[in-house]
Amino acid sequence: MANKLILLLSTFALFLLVANSSIYRTSIFIDEENPSQQSCEQQIQQQQQLRQCQMHLRQQVRDRQQEGEDGLWGSSLGDNQQQQYLRQCCQQLQQLDNRCRCPGLEQALRSQLQQGQIQGGMLRQAYESASQIPRKCNISPRQGCDFSSPYF
Repeated sequence: MANKLILLLSTFALFLLVANSSIYRTSIFIDEENPSQQSCEQQIQQQQQLRQCQMHLRQQVRDRQQEGEDGLWGSSLGDNQQQQYLRQCCQQLQQLDNRCRCPGLEQALRSQLQQGQIQGGMLRQAYESASQIPRKCNISPRQGCDFSSPYF
C-alpha cells in the first residue's frame, strides 16, 4: 500500500513538474524605436541600402577614371554633386549604429561591384575611398573602416 502511494505521489509530482515547465514561454520583442536592438541588415535596409553612399562611390570612381584619362579634375558641377552625395551618405550612416557603419559601406561597395559600376583597376581605390567615408563624415569609426576584401 505504501509503495502504491509513493508511486502515485511520484507520478503526480512528475506530472506537475512537466505541466509547470511547459507553462513558461520566452517571448522576444524587437523595439522598432530602438535601432541598437535591430540587426545591421535591418538598419541598412531602412537606409535604402546606403544608396547615397553607393552614388558617392560610383561618382568618385568615375571622376578618378576621367581624371586618369584626361589628366584633369572633374568639373565643379561634378564636385558639387559629389559633395551632395557625400553629405547624404553621411546622413544615412548617422542613422546606423556605430557597429553597422563599416558593414553597411562594405555592402554598398559589393552592390556597386555586382552592378558592374566598379571594375578592375578602380577596385582598390573604391575600397580605400569607402574606408575613409566615416572620417570624412566625422563619425565613428573615425579611423575609417578596415575591409578584408578578397579582391586584392
